[in-house]
Order: sequence, then C-alpha cells, then structure tokens
Amino acid sequence: MEKARVLLVDDHALFREGLAGIIGSQPDMQVVGEANDGLEAFVKAQELKPDLILMDVQMPGMDGLEAARQIKQTLPEAVIIMLTVRDDDEKLFGALKNGAQGYLLKEIRSQSMLEMLRGALRGEAALSPTLAGRVLSEFRRLSKGGVQETKTMVD
Repeated sequence: MEKARVLLVDDHALFREGLAGIIGSQPDMQVVGEANDGLEAFVKAQELKPDLILMDVQMPGMDGLEAARQIKQTLPEAVIIMLTVRDDDEKLFGALKNGAQGYLLKEIRSQSMLEMLRGALRGEAALSPTLAGRVLSEFRRLSKGGVQETKTMVD
C-alpha cells in the first residue's frame, strides 16, 4: 500500500513537530515536508507534489487562504485541509471557496483528525458536524434568492 504524502504548513514549529509525530506514526501516511508560511507552502507543494496539505489559516506573509488558492491553481489534485484556531465563517467560507476540502479546528482530537484526513483523501469533506451545519445554512441562505417554488395546477 502506497502511503499518502503529507505537507504540513504552520508558522509554529512545535505544533508542526507534534503533527509530524502523529501523522508519521500512521502506517498509511508519511510527512514529506514542512513549511512555515503560505509562500513556502506554495513552493514546497510544487516541488514535493503531496497528496494532502494540512495548513493553518493565519500565518505571516501569505496566509493559508491565498496559499490554498494558488496551490489549487497549479496542483488541482492536491487535497488541502485547513487546520486552525479561527472559528469564523469568513475564514471557513474563504477556505472552501479557495479549494480546501476541509476546515478543522485545532481543538480536534488526533484520532478524529486522522479519520477526517483519510476521508478527505477518499474525496469526502473534512468538516465537523457543527461547521458542516453552518455551510449548509449559508448555502440555503444564498439559494433562497434563486429558488422558485413550483405550484400545482388544479382542474
């Protein structure tokens, strides 16, 4: 079985090291690189061609949202999951709009994160039920303007 190639992107070295330990201990995943910010992530993604990029939203220089957008333009097959402390709708929707397959909060337990990452590699969305509910609510809100109700005609 070929291991999923993972690129870790976060401006906190200790956090990256912890993630590398968790992911590196999995039989089906390997960390192929680390980046400190969005620009470095973009460069390393081109070089390493990872299957999965686990990236923070808030970083100095190029943030994770812009990095996701640029990476998806050149590597559309890369799966990008945002891992952040930022629980706000603007960042969540911006990440999804820019091509992220998931948005996880750093409060997540490691086992749940690993399950979400494996699901994302299979094409599933990596969103907590709470965040998925917010995405659905926003989709419904945006759709109401364009949805027309059908009326039945009675003889």
